[in-house]
Amino acid sequence: MSSLRKSSVEDEYWDTSRASAKKNKAFNLFDDTVSVETADDLRKSKRLLRSFDDDDDESTDTINWDGTPSAETASRTPQPTTVSPSPMHQPIKSSLSHDKTRERLQPIQQMTHTRSQSFTIGAGNVSFQPDSGSMLYSKSQEKLSTSLSNTSLNNQSIHDVVISNQPKTPQTNDPKKLVEQIQFLQRQLERAKASGGSKIPVDETVQRIINGEQYSLEMYKSKDDKFALLDRAIKLHDGNAITAIILFIKKTIKPSIFNLELQRRPVAANHLISYMKAHFDLKELEDLLGMLGRNEEAAMLKYKQAVSISDAGAKLKSLDMCLRAHFSANPQLSSETPLLQEHIALLERQRPIEDSDRKAELSGTVMMFKQYPRKASILNMSAVTTLYYCCFYHSSEGENHLACPEAIRKQHQLTDKQFVWTALSARARLKQWNGVDELLTTKVIYLKT
Repeated sequence: MSSLRKSSVEDEYWDTSRASAKKNKAFNLFDDTVSVETADDLRKSKRLLRSFDDDDDESTDTINWDGTPSAETASRTPQPTTVSPSPMHQPIKSSLSHDKTRERLQPIQQMTHTRSQSFTIGAGNVSFQPDSGSMLYSKSQEKLSTSLSNTSLNNQSIHDVVISNQPKTPQTNDPKKLVEQIQFLQRQLERAKASGGSKIPVDETVQRIINGEQYSLEMYKSKDDKFALLDRAIKLHDGNAITAIILFIKKTIKPSIFNLELQRRPVAANHLISYMKAHFDLKELEDLLGMLGRNEEAAMLKYKQAVSISDAGAKLKSLDMCLRAHFSANPQLSSETPLLQEHIALLERQRPIEDSDRKAELSGTVMMFKQYPRKASILNMSAVTTLYYCCFYHSSEGENHLACPEAIRKQHQLTDKQFVWTALSARARLKQWNGVDELLTTKVIYLKT
């Protein structure tokens, strides 16, 4: 009997609710029968817009947790139809805990609505107000917040959304702050170098260098550890490891100790010399070769530097300095010293000849330069080429003249065959056949044949 009476009371309640809903034409957007597509269409339709405009604060009713209207709603609105407590309200009242709801609502300033929490009683709109233990819900606020959120998302592109969600790192353009940051990082680096950390075995460090892995040599402070690294790299015959370690030792040890230990390790010295040549550290290379006792290499290095100078005057000065500093003072280079002296003498002869001939050619007073213009400068040419030039343009000059072919032959010790062949070539081009006969009928030719 009690179950039948309970079901009859529930049927009577729902019939009354349906009748009053049809009478006042209430519409619930969050009803279970309304799909998402239908709600979206209704939101865009004129009916939904009209209902959005008609909703205001007066259409919002506030109820307490026990189901009774609040004092504010009772004072400004007519008394709605009361619904007697029924067994149906008991599950709702028991399922919601007042303490838990208040704890959930405290950090939330605006409550979002879900379908399971919305229901309609009669023709009025039910709202929940979190103030004083009650929750407030307004259909107009829900529509307004939904409209604003959709509008803001539709107006933003994907790039804008990604940029807005990226974490922003603070940047500063203040020079003082930047200087402070740099100084702080430098102090941290110095502390890290001073601490050194745990020392890695020598074999493992050298193997890391060979394999191209990350390594640090700063942890090795003592001289024995540093040269143990070098000896291990020399034993493994890896040039990159030898060069890296020898450069580290060179920067972190006294020059006197470094030079002494380097003399005991010629393989490391050769790698360091090759490195300096590749990076054109010629001044340090010259000092290193002198310290190692490789005087011939130091002299040839200086000679190559002098020869590479383009200006004739500067080249002549550099060659003369090289002769006095490296060749004349070294007995081991006694055989090469005369060659350098001849080079300097030839350059000293070529400079005045070149200057006078260039002026004569520019002036246009010498017929020889008009008929046979010069094709190149005589500077930096060989002795035989200089002889040919003088035989061609200055064949009639006396022996006291710098351009005399006989003087060139004697100073540079050219053979008779070299001299005759060069002179014949020059006179044949000038078509001086009498001069050719004179050369061929001399006693020198007959005595040397």
